[in-house]
Amino acid sequence: MDVNKIFGLFDGEEFDSMKEKSQATDILLKDYKNHPLFWVGMFKKLIYNHHLFNAQIIKFFDKIDNDLDPVDIDKAGEFVVFTRAWDYIKKVNPEDRQHQEALYHFLDVDLKVALELSLNYFQEQEEYEKCAHLKKNLEFVKLLLT
Repeated sequence: MDVNKIFGLFDGEEFDSMKEKSQATDILLKDYKNHPLFWVGMFKKLIYNHHLFNAQIIKFFDKIDNDLDPVDIDKAGEFVVFTRAWDYIKKVNPEDRQHQEALYHFLDVDLKVALELSLNYFQEQEEYEKCAHLKKNLEFVKLLLT
């Protein structure tokens, strides 16, 4: 991520057209989405908002089909949320300095709990490779919290 690109959007640099400004913004966002800060932040946000997501899904499907079992819908919602959150956290390596800084940036008990919830979910699914990766991140977060 190039910090100069971020501040370049605000330093008064004029673009010839809105299209050029839009392209510059798109490049900046693509850079940010490939950064550990984004991955850790999205992971934490997804895990903490999954109950809201599940409630919205149940409400949506309840309007469409009353015969659907809310428990099944809840399980499907959990699958979607934890799988999507995994797509972010799997990129975070607690042995990489830049990734450590991202974990430190979001460091709080909520991040620890998000990692623990994910670990528990994937243990129930018997996806132990994911558990091993989550455990490494969790141990690093616990170390930072002490």
